[in-house]
Amino acid sequence: MIKHTFPRLALVSAVSLLMASPALAETLRLGTVVSAPHPWIDAAEAFKAEVEEATDNRITVQIFPGGQLGNDQTMVDEIRIGTTDMIIGGVMNVAPYVPDFEIFSLNYLFQDMDEFRAATAPESAVYSYFDQAMTDAGVGLNLLSLTGGGTRNLSTNTGPVVEPSDLEGVKMRVTGSRLDAETWQLAGALTTSLPWTEIYTGLQTGVVGAFESTISGYLSSRLYEVAPFHAKTEHQIMMSHISISENRFNRFSEEDQTIIQQAAQHAGEYGTEKGVEYDAEFIKQFEDLGVTVTEVDKQAFIDQVVPLHDEFAEERGLTDLLETIRSL
Repeated sequence: MIKHTFPRLALVSAVSLLMASPALAETLRLGTVVSAPHPWIDAAEAFKAEVEEATDNRITVQIFPGGQLGNDQTMVDEIRIGTTDMIIGGVMNVAPYVPDFEIFSLNYLFQDMDEFRAATAPESAVYSYFDQAMTDAGVGLNLLSLTGGGTRNLSTNTGPVVEPSDLEGVKMRVTGSRLDAETWQLAGALTTSLPWTEIYTGLQTGVVGAFESTISGYLSSRLYEVAPFHAKTEHQIMMSHISISENRFNRFSEEDQTIIQQAAQHAGEYGTEKGVEYDAEFIKQFEDLGVTVTEVDKQAFIDQVVPLHDEFAEERGLTDLLETIRSL
């Protein structure tokens, strides 16, 4: 009889200890290709702080900046198979799976920041459209927030750019978007697709001589060291996204899903504002870094690419979406 007592007592003690213990903490792995200072990093840190505070650290967030989890495409693939949880990056990294995101490769799509803020608001028709589009694509990601990242300008190591013809024959890095390539080919650039993490070496080795990026991306990745000419084309307000593995998100309770969603939306708004702040702050530092900043004939760039807007929208069946953006 005695020999059965100890196992029973041990079992009761173990069950009691388990019931008395708090729920095991869960960690979300969040990756991004950029390094601080950058609005995506600020958005990631804001998301981390809000989630951890709201859950008393029951859910923690581990941030992996600087492409530690791979380039954009690698991270998206890892999220799809479940080895990484979250990403903050440009929407072009999911455009291969949700092609409608390519509309944000249209240069001079937004008139100003107020229009951009209206498009990225959680209650906007634009956000709702892409939330549904990502779900319908069955890509395995859940869109949590649309956010900014600052204004995109053109940078080169081939000399200053003032008008589109200055890009004639220049080898230029573009994203994987076909529209992105076609846009810069209009100016005579010879485009090639490279991951963000390979731009620096591409410029060093002569694979490319030009690229476009946000001001903060240019600074934080030290691209001024290999491309010291910066043209204020201001051709895009960077459209970015905060997304999570669909399977991972679905394993959380409804309460935790709400916390994660709201934290991402707040982080998205914060990232957009940090992008505006960094644009104004960082470009003032360029002269001291040996960067030549040029004003451009912006109207010449606008006149060259704006006719693409309706052509692209009609070809892709996105005329209604384009009109929705224009009406913001």
